[in-house]
Amino acid sequence: MKYLKAKILFTLFLVILGVATTVTAYNIIHEKHEDNTRMAEVYKSVSLNYAQIIDDTIHFYTARANSNIRSPDVINAIRAGDHNTLYRLILPRWEVMKNENPSLIIMQFHQANGTSLLRMHQPNEYGDIIALKRSMVAHIHKHHTSISGFEEGLQGLAFRILVPIIDHGDYLGAVEFGISPPYLTEKIHRYTAYNSFFLLRQNILGAFRHIDRYFPMGDYIAINIPPKFLPLMNEYKNKHKILDNGTVKYGNQSYAISGIPILNYLNQPIGAVMFIREVPDFWTHAVSMILATLFITLTLMITLGLMINRTYNTIANAMNFQELYSQSILDAIPSPVIVTDGDKLIAANQTFLHYFHYESIKAFQRVHKCVCEYFEAGDTEDFLMPTNNDLRWTQYVSHHPNIHHKVKITIDGITTVFDVKLSVLHFQEQFRYVVIFTDISLMQALSITDQLTGIANRLHFSMIYEHAINVARREHKPLGIIFFDIDHFKRVNDHHGHLTGDTVLKQVASLVKEKIRKSDIIARWGGEEFILLLPDTYIEETVQVAETLRLAIENEPFETIGKLTCSFGVATLGENESSEELLKRVDDLLYEAKSKGRNQVVQ
Repeated sequence: MKYLKAKILFTLFLVILGVATTVTAYNIIHEKHEDNTRMAEVYKSVSLNYAQIIDDTIHFYTARANSNIRSPDVINAIRAGDHNTLYRLILPRWEVMKNENPSLIIMQFHQANGTSLLRMHQPNEYGDIIALKRSMVAHIHKHHTSISGFEEGLQGLAFRILVPIIDHGDYLGAVEFGISPPYLTEKIHRYTAYNSFFLLRQNILGAFRHIDRYFPMGDYIAINIPPKFLPLMNEYKNKHKILDNGTVKYGNQSYAISGIPILNYLNQPIGAVMFIREVPDFWTHAVSMILATLFITLTLMITLGLMINRTYNTIANAMNFQELYSQSILDAIPSPVIVTDGDKLIAANQTFLHYFHYESIKAFQRVHKCVCEYFEAGDTEDFLMPTNNDLRWTQYVSHHPNIHHKVKITIDGITTVFDVKLSVLHFQEQFRYVVIFTDISLMQALSITDQLTGIANRLHFSMIYEHAINVARREHKPLGIIFFDIDHFKRVNDHHGHLTGDTVLKQVASLVKEKIRKSDIIARWGGEEFILLLPDTYIEETVQVAETLRLAIENEPFETIGKLTCSFGVATLGENESSEELLKRVDDLLYEAKSKGRNQVVQ
């Protein structure tokens, strides 16, 4: 009897150790894999965000440049080299652009002979041969094509966009815009929640005359790095090669540091945008998991040993404790986890029950037979439904292990997208599926939503804009677009403060959202500018929608400021019109509405 008890005890100890070791090892490996996957996805997302910000900035100021130089009076002044007339013509537009973006520090007109015709930021300084000092200026004079990139000048380091001025085949010179680097880093933080700074090669930055804060890192200079990150970057450069991606632990916190290479106007590498974000320390988490598992394992061993010595029924009790142990392991996992036979729910962890607002599995089973009752259709085949290709969802996942499976679930009006990982247990013709649901929707939501107004942001709009045009062309349907902004919005901020301005933006967005169809798309374009996309809508209907919105805003009582008006540009997609041409056309129509006196719709 003692031998049998010892054998049972020894066997149970081995089982517990094996299960604990396997589960812990699996969780650590899985967590490490998930950690690497998340980092790769974050890096990809940050890269796409940065590329989109640069592309949007280039497109925006290229459009502004073309808008400024298309006037015959402006062209004549440039052709005549008439500094004073050109300054008088451009000054109102310069002031509007400065109000749009205070980070716009440079607007300059270059003559084809290499001299500066007009600096809007320094109107009294002109006539110098700037092409000898600035390689980008010399390049556009030689090649007559638009260029962009970082370059240092009299106003310091700036991201510059140069657009050629060509009239009837004659190259007259170029117009240049320069945006200060903090503009880009602020946008990056807004879209990605990452802190960022520019790391550029020293040999492209001259004497750093206009750089307030810089930090040397080998052959590179960190521009405008936040002071709180200086000790962290010292630690980073001691442990990593410059521009390497990696994780650095400083103090009690770990930081992910990623570098996205940036190129100059000649597509030559000149440095990188460095991104810093606090991240959980993987090994601290792993050690905690191991210690917790070890503690549970030792506790179970001691408990089972005492019970076996006291009674022959210890084996049954040990099985109960084994079940308790398994539940403890499930509850230790932060994501929702279930065990199912493919139809009904057999077990679940506390995270799962908390998410669905049930106190126990039995309470859940009284209302639902299967968790798949919550599954919603998605926009791709990767989203699971209760049955897929005539297979239960668990069987479908099991039979297609190489597909990235997802489910969409809405609880209390909040939709979450989960990544689905499934393990199959097969015993005596019975199958059990262990399913882990990992939330992947939070970062996606943050990346496509304007944080102030709650509507789509410019990045989200850009992602669906081309798709909407393709659908309209393929199905031979019209596509309406409305571009509007708030009249005299700067006065609201100047007279009532930015908090009131933010409230106005949110109220305008909410009002417009109530007035449009669910199929219509509204996005915040930037600042006080908004854009709407109206699928399957002709020009007459689009104009009517814009007029309805204009009247609704004009008649809406705004707390503190009273009345408010907006100006609207309205267009529909032309037969052979590109996406860029449509945006430029509706932007020009908005500009026309403002120049005609504001508070009107122009088509």
